[in-house]
Amino acid sequence: MRNSLHTPFWRAAYQSLPETVRQRYLAHIERAERLELALDAAIEALSRAKGALARLFSAPTRPRSAH
Repeated sequence: MRNSLHTPFWRAAYQSLPETVRQRYLAHIERAERLELALDAAIEALSRAKGALARLFSAPTRPRSAH
């Protein structure tokens, strides 16, 4: 392994493979990990953007005084 796996889940998945097939599937596992990390980042960014837009366009919580 080239120390390219960063998450414990994917390291464990790699280690659970038989020694004879690890190199064959390493690229697939690396790609899956990168995809997972990219999706996590995208979801986090969208969640932050949604929260910012909700705060920007939300109605006041209390009615404003006419005075």
